[in-house]
Amino acid sequence: MVERKTWAWLAAGAVVVGAGAFAQSGAGDRGRGDARPMVQLPPAAVVPASSAASAPTALSPASLTTTVGGYTYDWTALQAAIDADAEVANGYFIVGNATDPDYLFAYEKGSFGIDRVTPLASATKWFAGTLAMRMAQAGIVTLDDPMRPPLAFWTTTGTKKDVKLKHALSMTSGFNGSPLVGGCQLTPALILYNCAKNIHDLRYDILRPGNAPGAQYSYGPHGMQVAAAYLEAKDVSIQPGTTPARQRTFHELFAQHVTTPLGMTSTTWYDPAGSAPTNPWVAGGAYSTPRDYAKLLRALLGGAFVTDMTAFTQPRTTGLPRVFVPSGASNWEYALGSFVECDTPSACATSMINSAPGAYGWTGWIDRGTGYYGLIATEISSGGDRKGTELEQEMQGLIEAAIASRVPAP
Repeated sequence: MVERKTWAWLAAGAVVVGAGAFAQSGAGDRGRGDARPMVQLPPAAVVPASSAASAPTALSPASLTTTVGGYTYDWTALQAAIDADAEVANGYFIVGNATDPDYLFAYEKGSFGIDRVTPLASATKWFAGTLAMRMAQAGIVTLDDPMRPPLAFWTTTGTKKDVKLKHALSMTSGFNGSPLVGGCQLTPALILYNCAKNIHDLRYDILRPGNAPGAQYSYGPHGMQVAAAYLEAKDVSIQPGTTPARQRTFHELFAQHVTTPLGMTSTTWYDPAGSAPTNPWVAGGAYSTPRDYAKLLRALLGGAFVTDMTAFTQPRTTGLPRVFVPSGASNWEYALGSFVECDTPSACATSMINSAPGAYGWTGWIDRGTGYYGLIATEISSGGDRKGTELEQEMQGLIEAAIASRVPAP
């Protein structure tokens, strides 16, 4: 169990050497571009409908227990803590496991329905890592892939030539020297490939000592934008019957490998009220619902959707110099699209808790040690990253206690 502590977070959008907020925000994360809508391709693997968690009626103050999988859980303390948090006034809260079809706990506070579509900010990052792992399982990519030749513009000289997919997904690529300043991911008129070229040409931190791939940890959006362009360029499958034949878009790949297999029908990498941009904000531009996001967390916890969970969740920043890191995660390490939660670097080596907090308070996590996933679904306009993560830390201990004290159902 991670030690509970008070977290000091930077305001969203602030830039300080050595730290950065979870939001790479501004109008760009809600920007829309002109492109064809996302196409739902046939799934590579389908999770049976019976295995998807259902949505029970949210708990009422008069009924703070649930009976799931032959056990009765008492959630009195957990719901009391959620209700007592005045800073998170509206939200939907879910606790589940990988084996039972029903949630262990589902609670709506204020006004926030289970099917409310909400911007995720940096909680999006888990999507990018999941897509890469699913494409690796399909034999399309490997984590050790270099950027060239799929990205034909990539240099063949200097340390930049050594950037691999695993570096781009783990904040160790060398591209995030000033992660919250500008960035072509805020320019929807570009295509993803050209945005990656822009980052390649202009954003590499060539003056900072130790900038070689894998040599420093700097949290920001640019590496993931490059990773997404690589995934799109690497996939050379052609849609049958398409005339003229064309390469699939990033949106189509995400649909085929992630949302369609899991039945995530309300999740997109853009505001669903608009059209699919040719240059989606990969590190922070997705939208989803509590029901959909819980499907992803459950699948990740189960270990069958992403089969190499060790590669996916292990810390990849241990011992590296830290250039920009969110202040509340100063003791945490980074994996592939998620944080590894711990209180000291040595504890991260054995930590089983991974999370992806967002600037608006949306926070999902899996605890493979205790065997549950948790979700705080909310939308807070200011300081949500701090508020969501503080509540998550409090909830973790209460969830662990409720699971430990469960009793066989009568």
